[in-house]
Amino acid sequence: MNYDIVSIAKNHCMQRLSKSRCAMLQFHNLRHTIEVYQNVLKIGKYERIDLKMLEPVLLAALFHDIGNSLVFEGHEDCSCHEARSFLSKYKYDKVKIAIVCACINATKMPQKPYSKFENIICDADLYHLGTKMFFTKCELLRREWSDFKKVNYSDEDWKVLNVCFLEKHKFHTSYGKNILDPIKQENIKLLKTGYKRRIIKD
Repeated sequence: MNYDIVSIAKNHCMQRLSKSRCAMLQFHNLRHTIEVYQNVLKIGKYERIDLKMLEPVLLAALFHDIGNSLVFEGHEDCSCHEARSFLSKYKYDKVKIAIVCACINATKMPQKPYSKFENIICDADLYHLGTKMFFTKCELLRREWSDFKKVNYSDEDWKVLNVCFLEKHKFHTSYGKNILDPIKQENIKLLKTGYKRRIIKD
């Protein structure tokens, strides 16, 4: 595994995320990016994928939301552009750059992964759906949409929106199906039995 390019890219993305609009976002911020990066490692290990092979997915995880520093809608295109520009400066393999960008594009909603690597990053990006942190993360996203996109939902509308999203969503990897999906099903039941707005302390 080329630790240098991953390390250099990680430092670059951390700087960009911490010194741009992303620093003010409640959900799509540096913490989320680091979590997705770590989730890729967890899923990759479970799927028994060699770290060297996983390298483009790790790079995609670092860059996948960096476009949010400029735009919300279509931020994946901006993320791909920045990843391609950055990696090209370090003479990163062109075929691997294409994989990085394909992985970033796979995270567009609704997710449509077409490869093993794209499956991994998609599950890593929506990892929280299958954890007990779902409601906290969900509320952070709700606040972000309210503050930055001026989109507001009543508690009931937000519940319906999330139940619909969770029921349509499918995990793609064995890790997602075996480890995350059972908890996601529990989260759906909790939503249906009465969603209550969580108060999150900053």
